[in-house]
Amino acid sequence: MKSRFGNKLHKIDFFHSAVAGLLIFSTLLNFYFVYMNFNRSRVTKVVDGDSFETKDGRRIRLLGVDAPESDNCMGPQAKEALEIMIEGKVVKLANQVKDDYGRILANVFVSSVFVNKELVKKGLGKYNSADLSHHADLRHAYLEAKEKEEGIFSPLCRQTDPVSDCMIKANVRQGKNTYHTPNCRNYEQVIIDTSYGDKWFCTEEEAASEGFVKAAGCE
Repeated sequence: MKSRFGNKLHKIDFFHSAVAGLLIFSTLLNFYFVYMNFNRSRVTKVVDGDSFETKDGRRIRLLGVDAPESDNCMGPQAKEALEIMIEGKVVKLANQVKDDYGRILANVFVSSVFVNKELVKKGLGKYNSADLSHHADLRHAYLEAKEKEEGIFSPLCRQTDPVSDCMIKANVRQGKNTYHTPNCRNYEQVIIDTSYGDKWFCTEEEAASEGFVKAAGCE
């Protein structure tokens, strides 16, 4: 009688132990998946001033932000600033969309820091969209940087007067490359923005050799 009772207690203890083991295993498994999902958004590489790669191989670009290319004015500074903010850290991606090339665009956060806004506020990227989430914050940061002449809005990058004897102004605007000689209409108002590929040339032949055409309204 005692033996049967003892066996029954043994079976109950075994059952409880098995259930407890399964619960522990399930909990650990859940923690593992939570950790892996969390860690997949860790930044492993900053590509340039407005894009980066995550641990799971995704390439993300900052939504609504256009930073200078690495070889343009403020390009290296934009990349360095982004590295300081996000490299090696886990980021939260919000308002994700894909562009025509299949790239992921997102508003990016590290804890409470809104990365897109901080980059624009420092004058290290233009805000290039008007109908996105956080539009008001980004536009305010953009206007503030422009008013204070931060980064790309500083005289280092934006020029109206020649920095040498080369007088020809060459603009890159919406896929069109044009140049302006001193006898062109509104020459004095034309801005050279070296953060986005604008250049000074000494001769029209030099401008033409790099794919620029004479602007309308020039003699």
